[in-house]
Amino acid sequence: SHRPDGATVDPGAGPWAMRLPVRSEHRPAPPNPLVRFRWHHRGQSLRAASHTASTPPTSVAPEPSQESPLTLSMIARHPETGHLGAAAHTGYLAVGQQVPWVEPGVGAVVTQAITEASYGPRLLNLLRLGHHPEEALSDLLAEDPLRESRQVAVVDAAGRVAAHTGQNCIGAAGHAIGDGYAALANMAETSGVWTVMANEFEGAEGALAKMLCSALAEGHAAGGDLRGSSSAAILIADHDPALPSWKRLVDLRVDDHDRPVAELGRLISLDSMYALMGTGINAIYGGRSAEAVTALTEAVAHDLGDAQARFWEAVARQSLGDGETAELIMEAIAAEDPRWQMLWHRLHPSIQVPGTVQHRETP
Repeated sequence: SHRPDGATVDPGAGPWAMRLPVRSEHRPAPPNPLVRFRWHHRGQSLRAASHTASTPPTSVAPEPSQESPLTLSMIARHPETGHLGAAAHTGYLAVGQQVPWVEPGVGAVVTQAITEASYGPRLLNLLRLGHHPEEALSDLLAEDPLRESRQVAVVDAAGRVAAHTGQNCIGAAGHAIGDGYAALANMAETSGVWTVMANEFEGAEGALAKMLCSALAEGHAAGGDLRGSSSAAILIADHDPALPSWKRLVDLRVDDHDRPVAELGRLISLDSMYALMGTGINAIYGGRSAEAVTALTEAVAHDLGDAQARFWEAVARQSLGDGETAELIMEAIAAEDPRWQMLWHRLHPSIQVPGTVQHRETP
């Protein structure tokens, strides 16, 4: 049956079984008539990504609410860079503490609902040993007496995916798997949130962190956590297995915030500015002044470029021999905060060549 707002409701499942309103203007059907992901409700596992169309099962009414530490999450392998990522959002404190896990060149995991954090490191270890995600997840679930209260997903460096949503996960709960990614939700206000996240991820472009955060934001807007919003987190690792297991390209957490997903998006953007600034600083100390100027000029031009980026641009230009521009930059930022001039004079002399900026006091 249909409601006036366009939503569809399963009469046999009660008022909690509301489906998402149709939003085709934001999510047009893909050119290929075959659905690129599968939709799964509680009690079902998907062992590998598929491009075969699958008819969604009827909605299932959720059990009464109880404590549970997660609502929305995604794991993915970027189709071009091979970067591996995990992102999560919840109505519970510090979701980044136990839910997302990544390892360079190995894989990504999320473990939620009645969370068993050990799924993260144990699944990554099995992937490292060469196990298929399906095999690894099945083995761990088989020995878990609370498997029907777990929601877990894993992707490996080849983009192979497996996911599980237990029958006892609080509704609305389910997951969708596509090519190299999985979207999951439990205790969501609206059924089918995971498909909204999958659609958004499919259409997203750019860096993996932004793609994942965009999917979380759309899922939250479509029908997020019944408890509201508290925290969000994201981890991104490189594709290279030779890197240390702890190495992260992105490692950001919002542990307690009124709008955690929006704040996570801001931090992801800020992190990209700091990445440019870090590249520039390393280039200064490595004697690559021209490279430093290029990176730091980009950092300053970034939407979130700040006084620190301007300071290091001045240092880079000074090391390149452009003392005049360095002096102008230093005058401007020191006028806002004299401590920048103090920091300048404390820098190691080796990066203040071929001269020293002398701040001119303004009358």
